[in-house]
Amino acid sequence: MAALILAATAGVATSPSASANAPGGSMYTRASANEFLAYSRVIRLEHSGTANGTLIGTFEHASLDGTASGFVIRASDDDGATWRTLTTVTDPLTGAGHPSDQFWQPFLYELPKQMGAYPAGTLLLAGNIAPSSQARTDFVLWRSTDQGAHWSYQDIVQTGGGGSGAPHGGSGIWEPFLTEDGAGRLAMYFSDERQEPAHAQIIAHMVSDDGGATWSANPDGSTNFAPGLVADVESTSDTDRPGMPTVATLPDGRMVMAYELCGDGRNCEAHTKTSTDGGTTWGSGASDLGTEAVTSDGRYLGSSPYLVWSPQGGPSGELLLTGMRTRFTGSNDFAPEDQQAVFVKDADSTGSWSWTPAPFQPVATSDTSCKTNYSPDLLLDSTGSTFRYTTATVGGAAGCVEGTAVGNAAVLPYASDFANGTSGWIGYGGCWTTSGGVLSETCGGDGGNKSIAGSTGWTDYRLSGDVRIDSGSQAGFVVRASDPATGADALDGYYVGVSATSLFLGRQDGGWTALADTPVPGGLATGAWYHLDVRVAGCTLDVTGSPADSDGQTVSLSYQDPDCTFTHGAIGVRDQSTTASWRNITVTSTN
Repeated sequence: MAALILAATAGVATSPSASANAPGGSMYTRASANEFLAYSRVIRLEHSGTANGTLIGTFEHASLDGTASGFVIRASDDDGATWRTLTTVTDPLTGAGHPSDQFWQPFLYELPKQMGAYPAGTLLLAGNIAPSSQARTDFVLWRSTDQGAHWSYQDIVQTGGGGSGAPHGGSGIWEPFLTEDGAGRLAMYFSDERQEPAHAQIIAHMVSDDGGATWSANPDGSTNFAPGLVADVESTSDTDRPGMPTVATLPDGRMVMAYELCGDGRNCEAHTKTSTDGGTTWGSGASDLGTEAVTSDGRYLGSSPYLVWSPQGGPSGELLLTGMRTRFTGSNDFAPEDQQAVFVKDADSTGSWSWTPAPFQPVATSDTSCKTNYSPDLLLDSTGSTFRYTTATVGGAAGCVEGTAVGNAAVLPYASDFANGTSGWIGYGGCWTTSGGVLSETCGGDGGNKSIAGSTGWTDYRLSGDVRIDSGSQAGFVVRASDPATGADALDGYYVGVSATSLFLGRQDGGWTALADTPVPGGLATGAWYHLDVRVAGCTLDVTGSPADSDGQTVSLSYQDPDCTFTHGAIGVRDQSTTASWRNITVTSTN
């Protein structure tokens, strides 16, 4: 898949206008433009005794001048606030083109239990090494028994042809992913071009009974022991290219795979399919291409998806899925949330996904050695309430970093004190700044500037916060918002606003429908904070308002939408013909 990175990143400038989230921190900052960065992977140690909680990370790394490269192993002892280099894992292979300058698609895995001779807490690093000529691709496996400080080379576990042909020379292997299957074995899923010309690419897996010392498939893909190499996604169209698999396991043993589906007439759309037998079979069989991941407001992910399971949400938890690009269904145009959306769905649901903002927006660049948002990584905290988002993005003196930041995993309660700037908020029009726990929109105008946070999947909740009109006529909050865009009424949802004279409620769906209003006793002065409390439950909206920093009369209004027009959606802030500010925003469930 490596040669497809260029195609996937083409056209970044065509994304609709949406202001970027605050930039993330850096897991790694490159020293010079000679370094190629992409494809981050981060794990949190859970089976390593006193080292539990330590973050271990690495990323795709290559040298543009042909000098030998390696996987840089980074660690954080303070949950990602600071990082240090443990070591650099170098090329153990010999022969033409080695030591290599091409280190691709790393994957880190901590053994959750004793497997073969290897105790729980043993770390595995799988990576794809290619010589400079890209004449072949080798999955190399290393082990660490000291939490990543030192690594020992095991062997080549799979080998394929190169990536320099059309599209890859016809026989490459790509993107290894390690997990435990339902039988307690180590499993490796990956993309396999070695089936051409019958299939441009398939997704396959092999298993190990001894912690990766031996595998069911020999390095050339032939059978070593049962089940050999198993085809999991294999299209009947010889131009389809399912690839980049990631797998999440639910507590009841169900396994869900996410992958891109590229090929003629496709945009590498993210799909998922489920295994109910511990990863032996997926869906109705290999020719089952699964279900495209589409949100209720018409977004889909394109290219390099990454999937995790969280215990939050429903009885079976929820799935979180992200990818490189975010597009509109139908038109395939890039959505305003491009490169900053995380999809969310109840693990038991067969319906649409919702979405929540990533904690930062990777900055698009024409620098082809900085592959912005290519295969972003998701790492949940121990409760599933937050996720760490890590990916290559613009930053640092040499122009590229492996950026990383933490965001809310679409769960309630939610609060934003803006200590991390606009992290987790996506602006649609306007000029957004933060200072001292206050979010401000400073451009004004009549475009209905708005910024959205939370999840489009939230249903019944209570939003509380303060709003201040800094100049102009009106500002407030939006609730149950989805399908946002730049424009005065460009979202589906409800708007609760205040003006100098009144508190009011209306519906937005590309136009404006006034629903209810009540006078503000004594009026609302410019520069005065006003507290709003908005409760949405079923088809009813209840709103109260009062001066935030002084005594004053509380007013309220209630409205029952006879059509129950919007039953779910995110929260946000909005102004109209105004500059305004907001603070103390919290959201709690009313269920």
